[in-house]
Amino acid sequence: MKHNRTSKYCGFTAAALLLAGAGQVFAQTADLTIATFDTANGAGTDNFNGAGIGWGPSTVTWDGGEGKPAGSVLVTAVIENGQDTPHRPRFCINGGNPWYDAGTVDFSQYKNIQFDIKWDNTSDITIDQFNNVATIPITQTNSDGNLILNSTLTAGATAGFDVMICGPTPLGNQGSPTIANMLVPAAAANGWVHITLPIDPSLAGLAGQSGITFNKWISNYGGQCANPAQARFWIDNITLGGTAGPPPPPVVKAPTKATRGLNVFTSTAGLYDRQSAVLRQNYGLSWVGLATEANPVTYSFTIAGYPNSVNCEAWLFLVPNPNYLDNAPDWNETNCVKIRLQGSPGNGTMQFQYKVNEPGQQAMYTGSNDGANYWTNAPGSWDGVTPNYLESGFLGSVSSDSILGTWSIKFTSDTNVTLIAPNGNSTNLIMPSYNVSYFSEQASPGFYIYLGMQANNADAMNQAVVYSNFSVTGTAAPYSEDFLADSVLDTTNIWNTSAATGPKGVLIVPDGAVSWITWTLPDTGFSLQTSPTLNDPLGWTTPASGGAILGMNGIRAQLLSASDIPAGNTAFFQLIKRAATRLQVLFPGETNAPNTVTGKIGSPTAADVYGEVDATVYAVDDTFHIVNSSDTINLSSSDADAVFPNGVSVPLVNGMATVPVYFATTGPQTLTADDGSNTNIISSTSAAITVQ
Repeated sequence: MKHNRTSKYCGFTAAALLLAGAGQVFAQTADLTIATFDTANGAGTDNFNGAGIGWGPSTVTWDGGEGKPAGSVLVTAVIENGQDTPHRPRFCINGGNPWYDAGTVDFSQYKNIQFDIKWDNTSDITIDQFNNVATIPITQTNSDGNLILNSTLTAGATAGFDVMICGPTPLGNQGSPTIANMLVPAAAANGWVHITLPIDPSLAGLAGQSGITFNKWISNYGGQCANPAQARFWIDNITLGGTAGPPPPPVVKAPTKATRGLNVFTSTAGLYDRQSAVLRQNYGLSWVGLATEANPVTYSFTIAGYPNSVNCEAWLFLVPNPNYLDNAPDWNETNCVKIRLQGSPGNGTMQFQYKVNEPGQQAMYTGSNDGANYWTNAPGSWDGVTPNYLESGFLGSVSSDSILGTWSIKFTSDTNVTLIAPNGNSTNLIMPSYNVSYFSEQASPGFYIYLGMQANNADAMNQAVVYSNFSVTGTAAPYSEDFLADSVLDTTNIWNTSAATGPKGVLIVPDGAVSWITWTLPDTGFSLQTSPTLNDPLGWTTPASGGAILGMNGIRAQLLSASDIPAGNTAFFQLIKRAATRLQVLFPGETNAPNTVTGKIGSPTAADVYGEVDATVYAVDDTFHIVNSSDTINLSSSDADAVFPNGVSVPLVNGMATVPVYFATTGPQTLTADDGSNTNIISSTSAAITVQ
């Protein structure tokens, strides 16, 4: 496929392809057992048979009296009367703690996750009630005879539970990605039920993982839970189904333009997942008590790029005194101002919304009825006293003929605010005075500012809102940043990144970056190459700039600079999965040089007799690129008296071995390496080194 380009960033014709050939290696995979729980094997610890708790008040215990055939894990999930309840029991192949221990499983190489489940009918709630906690009646009691609920539990919960990946990658996120949401089958009340969940190999973050988690979240908004209630079920025989054939190879897609600035991508798989940058300077940022006509407090940001979708939104969150650095403060925190921007490159609208006294919900933003409290659509109508009666937090909006440009929120008093659009349009709003105090700032934890976006539909996935500038003026600690002047986002001193579970997509696209090249998943072992022509098999090179590589929803993207694009009017892109076909032996003075006729540059440096010479042995492909290999190599020399202090059999580590050798005979000498693990790998004899 060819795409003619006319703009400066891509003044070339680009073709994307996957080069077939010997470098591509696919293999079938056998079933992999994560755990059968046949024996206790450390029961009583948090890591017996690889089972444990990743998060929340759930418990897991080994049960030798239940199992298919013998032994299983009893999971106890508790609806608590304190706060929202997360449950995340985990089951890992390598035991230990999966968030820190190295993961060993590439889930993209397996077609499904399988396990057995059985419901404990002595649980305080039924299977149907576990699957949908809103169906628990307020008259139901727990095993102690106490009411479970104060009122109908309607605020929200995970249906059934999510089956998720656990491990140290990507980016340390617990339980990413999500394989499937599943309801506990009704038949599990009568005995063991076998579950098979297909694995989508295109999901990001499947490689280098440890196991799975069963994730459930229950919102106890407004203290609707009166007393704890237990839901119990057994899990057994967790396996990964092997592939019947090789996974499909990744497919390279046409390059797209990169936009300079702070790029916030919708990189996770879930709709409404938030991605954001959060100021570390979390004090001196509130307008309350400082804003006047003479000294307005203004929050401004400039949009330089926006997704080709109306089903997404950019936003600015102003969060006073949060409980923690939250990936969804607009939902979870008690008080929040939400500046919501939505539109397209041809138009845009910014809304001012806020909520107070509403943790774990967001009905006040629009004045809707959440089933627990009642709202009115008349701002300022609440008396500030009457309980369970709050007004709408939607104060108004302003529109522009383009979503691109600078948007501002200017406070001229504690209550008076003006919204200003890029084209100069403005709207004056008033926040009721009795709500202002909720946004005053405490010294600790302070005042958090979030800058980010989310996708509200699948057509907005894997796209970015780009911010070129951000500023806060008139506060006790004003701050501004020109993202166009940054090469990287300073996450050590200035910003945090916050994201829902999954790959984070918050980064600076610096000056000099011109294009994103993307490809489908799975892509384990593949790397990107470019070439100005298809006619020269040695013309393919790896991008040298080291541009960012993002795992996203079903794709991976790599940022290319101008120096990564071949000179001329045509550029080709390919993915290649390298496989070792030969060995290479180099002496000091020689350097590996892929895509050259000999595969190296330089000449051996002369050595002294009985002096140590550190030779290097590489596993390489046909074009002399170094390939990861752990094969054992066997060494020999033209000098029959040469000494190998580490022995003549040496393992490769990441495709390389440093081999000390002492030559005992003067004159030209060579070193030969044979692959002792794979006779199909071509042996190599070095160039002659002069021993003097």
